[in-house]
Amino acid sequence: MAAKFKALHLYTAPLSGCSARIRITAHLKSIPLTYHTIDFSKAEQSSAAYLSINPNGSVPSLTVETSSNERFTITQSPAILDFLSTHFPNPPLIPDKERPRERARVMELASLVACDIQPPQSSRIRKKIDQDFGGDGEMWARWVYERGFGVYENFVVRGRKEMGNGRYSVGNEISLADVFLVPAIQGGLRVGLDVGKWPILQGIVDECWRLEAFRKGGLGRHGKLVP
Repeated sequence: MAAKFKALHLYTAPLSGCSARIRITAHLKSIPLTYHTIDFSKAEQSSAAYLSINPNGSVPSLTVETSSNERFTITQSPAILDFLSTHFPNPPLIPDKERPRERARVMELASLVACDIQPPQSSRIRKKIDQDFGGDGEMWARWVYERGFGVYENFVVRGRKEMGNGRYSVGNEISLADVFLVPAIQGGLRVGLDVGKWPILQGIVDECWRLEAFRKGGLGRHGKLVP
């Protein structure tokens, strides 16, 4: 634990891809977190107690206790990851400024998941489609995943033409792109996607899954959620 922090409390849910990004990162960087599970099946995310922590009623949330007895909460996974990467820099998950192309490609891929794949088919959106708009939320989610994974694979192909082949999303080093990709792939498995349609992505995920951090921090090594 960095000397300036007494405790880091992560509010998380087992099947939350956004929470999984934080859990994987914490395992990769050996960051000691205190975990608090929010049970969505019991609507705990909408309880007064949790809304006092995160008014958006979403996970993850990270409550920081400092050595000077200050306490504050960060919500949204990119903001939490920025905080953790700033105070726990090793191993780095974003290439440094001396490698501008690799850095740009990592951020491009992570942003694709964070902006174009995860939000449009979140559980909140799917529920709204099912209950209020007479649609099929799961079918919508499959379309979002299929389109997004196809784009991700094309971006990886472009990057490998520029910089050479590698084991992971960008080169041979684990990066933030992989931390975002693996939980998204697991989310796709939950709605019945065949990841084999994207052989390059399948290869990247297979490499990531060899690492304990992904197995411990991802959406769970059980049933169809195993990539």
